Amino acid sequence: MADFFGGIFNLSVLVFVVATMLSMGLALNLGQIVKPLKKPLLVIDVLITNFGIIPLATLGIASLLPIDEGTKTGLVILSLSAGAPFIPKLAEIAKADTALATAVMLLLMVATVVLLPIGLPLMLDGAIKVDSFAIAKSLVIMMIIPLIIGLVTKAKAEDFAKKWQPKMVKLSNIALITIVVMLVILHAKAMVDFIGYGLLAVIMFMLLSLVIGFVAGGSIYEKRVVSSLSAAQRNISAALVVASQNFDNPNVSVTIIAVSVIGLFILLFSAKKFVR
Repeated sequence: MADFFGGIFNLSVLVFVVATMLSMGLALNLGQIVKPLKKPLLVIDVLITNFGIIPLATLGIASLLPIDEGTKTGLVILSLSAGAPFIPKLAEIAKADTALATAVMLLLMVATVVLLPIGLPLMLDGAIKVDSFAIAKSLVIMMIIPLIIGLVTKAKAEDFAKKWQPKMVKLSNIALITIVVMLVILHAKAMVDFIGYGLLAVIMFMLLSLVIGFVAGGSIYEKRVVSSLSAAQRNISAALVVASQNFDNPNVSVTIIAVSVIGLFILLFSAKKFVR
């Protein structure tokens, strides 16, 4: 029975990631992808914040709190997974620059595919062996290719894209709910045990990412808001791909889902508070 539910979990992760990337591609255009590359300082600032400062802060949290190896690994994966599709929506709620948020999201997503496979073995310090090439390959197949298919479809058949984009969003949401249910069925004890320092680490990770992003955003308020929200909203899709395909410890996936659920409430609250 465990194998059956495990198969549903893995299939749900696949559906969630592919549907999320397809929905993003069906909603965007090439111009929004090219935009961040025209601002070198923005690119450098965003990359250093998300793939330098936040991962280091995550190691600080892991050394400060007595969390288990699975929770630490989950947080490390998340610290290197950026560019979530929800970032533009958060910017819209905060009444910030949604065009900038979209550009930052896409820049971070592409950077995640490149930097996550490189950074993960370094941050885990050899404690857990991972196949960097396999991670990069799975991220490209499950994230970049569906995104490109969505973008091409939007450019060539806009009416078709408008019809199917909401359906992909709905499919993605159903898959995410299924992932949570399967985790409860498969790892109920691990989820109960997670309450304590693991939960505290997740909350600290979210709040610290918000603060780091806001401080690193510069002097323009709207840019600081986008920087803060994009730093705290990690790429759950990419993190789940890596966790489900490379780690057997249930606390890795439990941590990622905990950040997804708890982070949603923290980010929605923060986005509304950012409104001037």
